[in-house]
Amino acid sequence: SIGDMRLRLQALLDGKEKQLQQAATLGQRVLAQQIELEERIRQLQDMEADKADDDDVDDGMKERYHELTDTIKTWDSENVQLSSPF
Repeated sequence: SIGDMRLRLQALLDGKEKQLQQAATLGQRVLAQQIELEERIRQLQDMEADKADDDDVDDGMKERYHELTDTIKTWDSENVQLSSPF
């Protein structure tokens, strides 16, 4: 019936709205991650420039690289979860 068709169309429209909201959330999250990543890379580059006289990277820098790697893995996992409804 026409009523059933309208209900199905409204359900489809509601689903699209939800997808759009999820896409917006994912986009905002990825943008924030990009900004943070750029800042952290810049900090590491500054640390490296300060250590230009030393051939060895100190333990603090190694730790920051490992932390950044772990953070990126976490972000990737979260992003997959957010994008899975698509």
